[in-house]
Amino acid sequence: AADIGEPIPLVPKSSSGGEGGGAAKSIKCVATGRLFRSVEEAQAYAEKTGRTEFEESTEEKKALTEEEKKAKLAELKALAARRRAEREGLEKVEDVDREKKRREQGREALETKEQLERAQRQREVDRMKREKIAEKRERERLRAEIAKDKAERRARGGKLAGKLSTEGYSPSVDQNDARRDDLVPPEAAAEQEREPKRDDLRVEDKIDKAIASLSRYKTAGDGGLALKTLAAYVRNALDKGDQDPKFLSIPLDGKAFRERVAPLIGGVALLKAVGFDKSPDGSLLTLSPDLRAANLTLLRDTLDKLTAAHAAYLQANAR
Repeated sequence: AADIGEPIPLVPKSSSGGEGGGAAKSIKCVATGRLFRSVEEAQAYAEKTGRTEFEESTEEKKALTEEEKKAKLAELKALAARRRAEREGLEKVEDVDREKKRREQGREALETKEQLERAQRQREVDRMKREKIAEKRERERLRAEIAKDKAERRARGGKLAGKLSTEGYSPSVDQNDARRDDLVPPEAAAEQEREPKRDDLRVEDKIDKAIASLSRYKTAGDGGLALKTLAAYVRNALDKGDQDPKFLSIPLDGKAFRERVAPLIGGVALLKAVGFDKSPDGSLLTLSPDLRAANLTLLRDTLDKLTAAHAAYLQANAR
């Protein structure tokens, strides 16, 4: 068979029945008998249908009448409409399939996200449980140390022989009250005994030194809790101190101060460095409104340092 792209081979029409052949007036498809006025029409038909055998014909392809043209046009329109409907129907099916796939993928993504969030929440719950257990153990250890300390104090007539432990709080230190601010806890006093006081330090240096000291507390995350609590005190003084005086006062018997700040070296020192001082009745640390207004820049810088130190502490001590 000839290739569709090749020129159409024309087969001369043989004469029969004693009739002589006339001049060719059209080209005829051997298989279907369809007539074409020119080689170009026959070539287009061959490319469309794959027919390859054509012959010259003496028959003349008649022009369509108006009625035939209308019928042919209607037929073509109907064919185009059918094909368009088929195409639209196929597109609708594909659209439905795509939408189903999209919803399925969305549902799977949502389920995956929920699973990850559940796992994250569970990890957070487990972490909080571990922290609570560690805090409880640390409180029990502190109570035992304090009870032991009191018993030793009674036995020695008010004096203690022990020194500050490198592992954490151990109140068995020199009890000379003249060498210790009454707000500083015993372990801070021992640190001060080892390092002479320097009143010539700049305020900024005192703040940096206090933050560095707090950051060294690793047990049960004590250092991180102290930094976070101090940041809250400073932030309250900055943002709300001019609206409500209560945000310029810190109760010394408050749970947060008593458990998170007072027991650690550097907590009280930092608050004093930014302007807090002991109230006349000894129950509060207060920052006067005038001193707050004068120290706004210092308070902002200190808050930035505490926030950065807390973030660094969490990163360094992440499990």
